[in-house]
Amino acid sequence: MAAAVGVALMALAGCSAAAGDDEAPDTSAYTDGSRVPKVEKEWDIPELPLSRYEFGADDTKRTTRAQARLAQRCMADHGFADFPLDPALPGSMNTVGGRLMSVAMATPFGELDLDEARRWGYGWNPKTAEKAAAKKDRPMTDAEFEVLYNSDRSTGRTVNGRAIPENGCSGQAAARLTEGVEDTTRMYTYTSRRSQALAEQARKDLDVSRALRTWASCVEDKGFARYAGREEAFRDEAWDRDDDGNTRRTREERDTAVADIECAREHNTVGEWWAGEARAQSADVRSHRATYEAVRRDQEVVRANIRDVLGG
Repeated sequence: MAAAVGVALMALAGCSAAAGDDEAPDTSAYTDGSRVPKVEKEWDIPELPLSRYEFGADDTKRTTRAQARLAQRCMADHGFADFPLDPALPGSMNTVGGRLMSVAMATPFGELDLDEARRWGYGWNPKTAEKAAAKKDRPMTDAEFEVLYNSDRSTGRTVNGRAIPENGCSGQAAARLTEGVEDTTRMYTYTSRRSQALAEQARKDLDVSRALRTWASCVEDKGFARYAGREEAFRDEAWDRDDDGNTRRTREERDTAVADIECAREHNTVGEWWAGEARAQSADVRSHRATYEAVRRDQEVVRANIRDVLGG
């Protein structure tokens, strides 16, 4: 259900079609919020207007691969010929309990998977993190970590006769992928900042606020607490999240999560909420189109750089 994400990583927003026998519906007609989609599952959620100006899931995967490949070459140049593409942290830096983790809902509009809610409430299968960790390559050595990140930002240090890049091999790789970008800060932050502001604005939309009140009454009528919104239910301190962000998965939590989703489906809460955000985003793009298009041009530069590194 919920997703644990590393704070240091780029957070990837967006909704993708779920795997399985169900075919994702065509939601291309829902673009500006003038129509309200019927949403019961994650893949029913249409793309929001700002998705055009954000890096998507495939972009994030390709960026990670390209940066890892460039960093690996840099590490080899510094004498670490067997440096892995996806190393784990050094053994001396292992973080017990996943204290570098934060938690996000599966969609910006709350959870939608009833089966997961029945099993894990607002948390997830504890074995998920173990499986993710098992996919990592060998741990870095402390010496490799220093060259990869140059964590103390010292200058003039050399390893095997080569100067360590100011921001380490990882920073050098990231800089290579943004070569030619007009405004890196704008490219990475403008859309996300606008998206956050517009999400808050959308919750004040009359249709959205009415939909959330209806949802809250439905959950309350089922015998649970009254929440201001679905994220408030997700983040209820009663779920007593551990250091890794996972919950205790108590009966009360699981039953609340089920009621949350059932009410959202019954009243099409997510469809109404999505439409409100889409209207706000569409208006914002019309008002600031030049800036959004500048962001998109810079994103295309990054995509071209990634193609150069990956060979397509």
